Amino acid sequence: MTSNVHNHEAYETLQKSGNMSYVSQTTPNSVNTECEIPAPIKYVVPIIFIPGIMGTNLKNSKKEKVWYPGVSTLIAYSKRDAMQRQTDLNPETTEVGYDGDIKIDKKKIPHVTEAIAQARGWGSVIPIGYAKVLIYLENQLNNPFKSPKDQEKDKFKGTTEWEKIVQPGNKETEKIIKNWSSQKAIELLKLEQHEELADYAFPVFACGYNWLQTNMKSADNVADRMNNEVMAQIKKEYPSAKFKKFIVVTHSMGGLVTRALIQNDKVKDNIAGVVHGVMPASGAPAVYQRLTVGWDGWKASTGLLNSIKAWATKFMFGNTSERLTATLANAPGGLELLPFANYSNAVDFPKNPKAWMLIKAKTPSGEITASLPQTTDPYTEIYQRKDSWWALINPDFIDPAGLVAKVAKRDKLTSIFDVYIRNIEIVRELHDHIKNSYHTNTYAHYGADKSHQSFGQVVWRCKEVLNISSEAELIELMSLYGKKNLLKIPNVRDNNDIREEDAAKIPDDPAKLTIEGSKIDNLNDNAYKEDGIREVLLDEKSMISKTNKATFYLDLKPTSAGDGTVCYQSGQDVRANMRTPKETFVINGYEHSGSYDNADVQLNTIYCIANIVDIIKKSC
Repeated sequence: MTSNVHNHEAYETLQKSGNMSYVSQTTPNSVNTECEIPAPIKYVVPIIFIPGIMGTNLKNSKKEKVWYPGVSTLIAYSKRDAMQRQTDLNPETTEVGYDGDIKIDKKKIPHVTEAIAQARGWGSVIPIGYAKVLIYLENQLNNPFKSPKDQEKDKFKGTTEWEKIVQPGNKETEKIIKNWSSQKAIELLKLEQHEELADYAFPVFACGYNWLQTNMKSADNVADRMNNEVMAQIKKEYPSAKFKKFIVVTHSMGGLVTRALIQNDKVKDNIAGVVHGVMPASGAPAVYQRLTVGWDGWKASTGLLNSIKAWATKFMFGNTSERLTATLANAPGGLELLPFANYSNAVDFPKNPKAWMLIKAKTPSGEITASLPQTTDPYTEIYQRKDSWWALINPDFIDPAGLVAKVAKRDKLTSIFDVYIRNIEIVRELHDHIKNSYHTNTYAHYGADKSHQSFGQVVWRCKEVLNISSEAELIELMSLYGKKNLLKIPNVRDNNDIREEDAAKIPDDPAKLTIEGSKIDNLNDNAYKEDGIREVLLDEKSMISKTNKATFYLDLKPTSAGDGTVCYQSGQDVRANMRTPKETFVINGYEHSGSYDNADVQLNTIYCIANIVDIIKKSC
C-alpha cells in the first residue's frame, strides 16, 4: 500500500499496545516525493529451516566450541585423532551452539539486523551451504512485490523471481519447469496465490540440533524451541499479527528430524506443511562406505571449488575409518542415516530389491555375486554383526578414549560392543517410527544426477579365486574355516540345508557369534588390514591358489545417480512410500551439501511454500 504524501522518509514504530503507527519526515509541497507505507501484516507463518548432519554448531558441557566448521577451524579439526574426536564429539556432553558466524546481506534483507538473526537461531547453523538460502527465503517471501515506483500498469507486480513461477510466467519459465522434472504436470501459481502473500509475514528461523544424538530426541528439542523461543520472537516482531502455522524446510538429515517432529504431540498440529530437500529418506549406503574407508566426499565432486571444499571436509569429518568410527559408532544420529529396512533398489536388483551390498568373487565355474541384506532386518543381519569379514564396525575403533567402557560399566552391559548394539536398537526404533511418516502437505526434491554419482550400493570384490559354489558360502565365508562356526546362513533359520542340531546352536543375537582365537573373538588378526580392505584366512580346501587367504576390496567409485551423497533410490522414497505427496521434484546440477545454493532449488522452495500457504488459507 502506498500513500502519496510529500515527505522525505517514513518508518514504522510499534507502540507498547501493539498498534502500528508510521512516522513521516515532511518536505515542502514543491518536492514531489512518495512515502511507501506497507500494508499491515495480518498473519505470521514462521519458516523453520532444519539443517543436515554436521550442519549445526556444537559446544561441550563446558561451553567450549567443539564443532564450529569454517576456515579458521579447518586445520585444528583435521589434526584431531580418533581419541580426541570421540572426546569432543560425545553426544552425552554436547549441545547446540547458537553463537556461530552469521551472514547478512543488507541490500536484500535490510530489515534483518544481526540481533534479529541471532534471535532467530541463524547462529546455530554453519554459514557454508545455509547462509544463502536463509537470506534468499527471507528476501523473496517477505518482499514478493516490486517497489510501487517500479510497477507498470496492467503488468505483473511481483519481483522478477516470482514472475518465473506465477501465471503466465515469462521466457525462463519453460526451462525452469523442465529442470524441476516432476512426475505430475507442474501448475504455475495463480495470480491470487501470489497476491495473498501480502497478508503474511514469513520470518525465517534456523533450528539447529545436536546431530550426534538420536533424531527422535532432536525432534523433541526442536519442538520445544518452536513453542518457546520461536513463538516469543514472532510476538516480539509482529505483535499485532495472528500466528497461523509453521512451515518446515529441511536439508538432508533434517528431514529425518522433521518426520519425527510431525508426530510430536507438542507441535504436530501447528505444522502446515513440509518442504524436504535432498533427504536420505530411506537411508544411504554411503554411510557404510564411509565408515569402512573414512570420509571420501572428494571422490564424487566435480569442479575445482567443489574439490577443494570436499577435500577440506574429508579431513574435518574424519579421513580414515578409525577417526570417523570413533565419532559415528557412538552417535545414534549419524547411524540413523544407515539404510532403513524399507530401502529399495528394485531397478538395479529386481531379484533382491532390498540389496545395497554386493559381494563378488571368482570361482572355477564363474563369478558369484551375493547380495545383502537378504532379510527385512538389516539391523541384526548387518549392523550388529561382528563375526563376518564385511561387518560394518571394527570393534577396535569404537572406544579409543575409553568412554564407552565407562558407559558399559555404568549401565551394566557386558562389553563396549553391547553399547554399540544398543545404539543400533535406537536406530531401529527411529527408522520404524518414521519410515512411513510424511506430512500430508509434503513437497520434496532430490538429485538423480549422473554427474554426481552416489552409492546406491557398495561392492566388495575378492582378489583371489575361491573354491566355493554358492552365494551363501560367499556371504558366510567365515564358516569355511574354524571348528567353532558350524553355521551356514545364521540369518535364515528355516533353511532346509541346516541340520537340526546345528540350527539349535544359532544364538538369538547373531552379534554373539564367535570364532575361537581371533583378535576380537570373531575375526583373525589381519581381517581389518587397512581401510577398504578385509582379509580372511581360509583352509587350503577353500582356495584354488596356494595362498590361504581371501582379500576383499571395497569399490571406491559410486555408480548410482544422485547428488554425490544421497542416491536416487533413497531420495525417491517420498514417491514410493507416501500415498499422496503434493509433489516431488528431481532437480540436478548440485552437490549434496550445497544443494540450497542452487538457483533452481531455491526457486522451487518458495514455489512449494506458496502452495502450502494457499492450503493454509483454504483450511481456515
